[in-house]
Amino acid sequence: MSGAPSGGHGGSRSRELVESCSGVLEQALNVRFITEVHKGEVSDATYAGYLLIEEAFVETAARLHGLAVWDAPDRDALERNSAAVHALTTEQADYFRAARAAWPVRAELGEAALARANHLSTFALETARTGGYAAVTTMLFAAETLYLTWCTRAHEEGAVRPGPIADWVALHAREPFRGGVAALAEQVDRLDRPGSELALWFTGMLKAEIVFHDALYE
Repeated sequence: MSGAPSGGHGGSRSRELVESCSGVLEQALNVRFITEVHKGEVSDATYAGYLLIEEAFVETAARLHGLAVWDAPDRDALERNSAAVHALTTEQADYFRAARAAWPVRAELGEAALARANHLSTFALETARTGGYAAVTTMLFAAETLYLTWCTRAHEEGAVRPGPIADWVALHAREPFRGGVAALAEQVDRLDRPGSELALWFTGMLKAEIVFHDALYE
């Protein structure tokens, strides 16, 4: 499996960024957790752990979009990032409440696993403080490109388990998430920063995502 779903930005700077960082993106797409979800083989215990760490990172993502609202260069960026904060604190928050209530087992991740998973939030927030709006936009584009790609594949081609897992996959394979990724791509296209800097943020986020997902198997 290779390549990311088109977000309507072919030939643009965002597309070039995805293509230049495709090696790391493929590594992130082929971690054990994503493969098991795609094949319908993820265990109850593993997904319980995922619900725990992903809910925590969704809060971080809301903070990142909030910073992007603060530093937004224009009204369009302000409105798009505001909409993302709303989606993360409503639709996705509702998902976690319902999924945790319906899931048959509780998460039992140890301290080492939780610390490894938290590396994603630590990396993102520290990078945001130094890189500002451009870093936030690039990192979120990396993370959401990863999720749009693997969830679209799983939704269209996989054997995803029904219930909360299928709901989560579908949430990231359709609107409004798909439109949000396209909006991030447009914001990346407007960034006046060196391509090497964007690639550093993009790949850094993907590498942190790999650590995050692999923490489930500590």
